Amino acid sequence: MPVTRRTFLAGTAALGAGGLSGFRGRAVQAAEPLVKATPHADRLGWRVGFSTYTFRALTLFEALDRIAQVGLRYAELWDGQRLSPEHSNARPNPALPKPLRKALQEKAAQCGVHLMGCYTGLGSPDAAKAFFDFAADMGLEILVGEPPEAMFDAVEKLTAEYEIDFGLHNHAKPSHYWHPDTGLKALEGRSERMGFCCDTGHWVRSGLEPVEMLRRIGPRVKTFHMKDLDAFGVVAARDVVWGQGEGRIAGILAEVKRQGLKPYFGIEWERTPDSEPAIHAESVAFFEKTAEELAGR
Repeated sequence: MPVTRRTFLAGTAALGAGGLSGFRGRAVQAAEPLVKATPHADRLGWRVGFSTYTFRALTLFEALDRIAQVGLRYAELWDGQRLSPEHSNARPNPALPKPLRKALQEKAAQCGVHLMGCYTGLGSPDAAKAFFDFAADMGLEILVGEPPEAMFDAVEKLTAEYEIDFGLHNHAKPSHYWHPDTGLKALEGRSERMGFCCDTGHWVRSGLEPVEMLRRIGPRVKTFHMKDLDAFGVVAARDVVWGQGEGRIAGILAEVKRQGLKPYFGIEWERTPDSEPAIHAESVAFFEKTAEELAGR
């Protein structure tokens, strides 16, 4: 069945039933947000939003419009994204001038979206210092990245200085941090502000069971780049709506609930560089259905 606003809303009423087929090339224009609220996730202390990398073909301002169309209230920025159609050379990074920083904050507020973090490099002490300063100015709560292990001392000091967390991200095998054990060793003995941004799709692509990985890293979990994929252990696996693939989404949520974690879940869609709001609203419907079941236990 093609995904339309009418079929999505009917699916939500049926606790998220629905399919992905027919989404390509079919624009969805919604006069109001598709997701009205996430009360069951809220009850568990879970926030759900986007990694703006999902809409990487768009400018950041346009991505915020997409997020508002879905109806979610949080976004993790990607530092490589063009800022706006009028300022396509600007990026959300320390070089962003003060007037454009204010414009970004105003745009996010207009869309009802809280800018909660940013993915970036942190490749040197000076670069890390500059980005933490930018994050503080923008009111961010976490920076996500994959800095060299030699940078961890500097990053840890900056998390304390700025009271901003760090989430170690993982790409798929054979990237350095593909397996959580590498990160765990690097984070051993470090402050609670140092943790993980769990890219569940890259775990699945690497043949790692997400629930087992969560049991390994436990309280170090900060945020998620959440993906569901059409195959397990296949590097080229492609995104599907949450709950319709091999990404173990229900199991991940059950494990997060079991451990009493309260992380941020960011939708990160890689299948296409832009996508329809209704696709992601279906994922949120599944997320809410699962949260409702877990909250009742």
